[in-house]
Amino acid sequence: MRATSVVEMLLCIQGLRVVDVTLDRDRREIVIDVATRKQRHFCPGCAFATRARYDRQQVPRRWRHINLGVFRVWLQMSLSRLACPTHGVITEAVPWSEHGSYFTREFEEMVTWMARQMPKTAIERLAQIAWRTVGTIVRRTVDRKLDGRRFEELVEIGIDEVSYRKHHHYLSVIADHRSGDVVWAGEGRSEDAVNVFFDRLGPERCARIQAVSIDMSQAFINAVSAKCPNATIAFDPFHVVKLANKAVDEVRREEVRQRKGTPEAKAIKGTRWTLLKAPESHSDEDALRLSEVARMNRRLYRTYLFKEELRTLYQCTPESAPRHLNACLAWASRSRIPALVKLGRTLRAHYDGILAAIRLGLSNGRMEGINNKIGVLKHRAYGFHSAAALIALVYLCCARVPVNLPW
Repeated sequence: MRATSVVEMLLCIQGLRVVDVTLDRDRREIVIDVATRKQRHFCPGCAFATRARYDRQQVPRRWRHINLGVFRVWLQMSLSRLACPTHGVITEAVPWSEHGSYFTREFEEMVTWMARQMPKTAIERLAQIAWRTVGTIVRRTVDRKLDGRRFEELVEIGIDEVSYRKHHHYLSVIADHRSGDVVWAGEGRSEDAVNVFFDRLGPERCARIQAVSIDMSQAFINAVSAKCPNATIAFDPFHVVKLANKAVDEVRREEVRQRKGTPEAKAIKGTRWTLLKAPESHSDEDALRLSEVARMNRRLYRTYLFKEELRTLYQCTPESAPRHLNACLAWASRSRIPALVKLGRTLRAHYDGILAAIRLGLSNGRMEGINNKIGVLKHRAYGFHSAAALIALVYLCCARVPVNLPW
């Protein structure tokens, strides 16, 4: 059997014919001259094909393929250009690589599979490519393989933001509550940023969305209210209780300032984490500190009790929850504690969404889990210079993009 036939069998790439093979032992490279089996030239942007060519490149194009042992493998061919009625004069497409790429699809599949499993610096050493090239390959593979039907069955979704760089650089992330997969991610956390998703979804599919879980971001509220007429907004319980924790800490700091230099101030100052913990997590020392707060500072203790009553709201049934929330709001308005009065106004303004989360059993817990995964991805890559690179990696790891090793 001829060497070219053996190499052709080893490559196992449809539509490719091996013309010649060159082995360079010093550089540890195998250069394979190839040609396409079809007589037509195909436009990479549409279905147009023609036998005529506009011109032919003098310098052959090379594509990196999977290594053969310790030897790097390159495919090499002189490309033609064709005159497409839609895209003008453009370089022809080849069956083994994406347009504009200098890697074969098999090589890109291998790199993308590794990107799901390991840090970019490790891929750089194993695949012998640049750190930034890993992100480019992942973006190209995700664009090719991301399921375009992921928008079709959306009924309940969650929206949250996550920081990806210093100085307030954020991504908005949207996930399907039923599948648990990320369906969209985009740069920014403004109303306009989220509207990009809803515009892509279209009015008909937006109308099918029945529930959206979000935090109390006004930008997200405005976007959902404007684009999803049939959706019920449910405010994440974690963020509601977080507001109460913030009120407790605000009162604690105010009490410490007013009693500065006294033993009481010193005792209160050390109770921060005790007051923020759930009672079931208290140690004996925490219980002792809490009893000291109850004895020394009734104002701070009342704020703590309010926070716990608000937490109890999420243990209520949908039928009893409105009565419990109304009692909390009345307590806050009569407390004469500015932080609680302010909190009560906020809760009253978001009354329907708070109860909707209890009635529908929705929270952004799934979104927080996705945010934790994104944090791991950021750490693995040691930072991202663009949102697009991180978004592609988020899709790869959180949207079930089908990527398999090419062997």
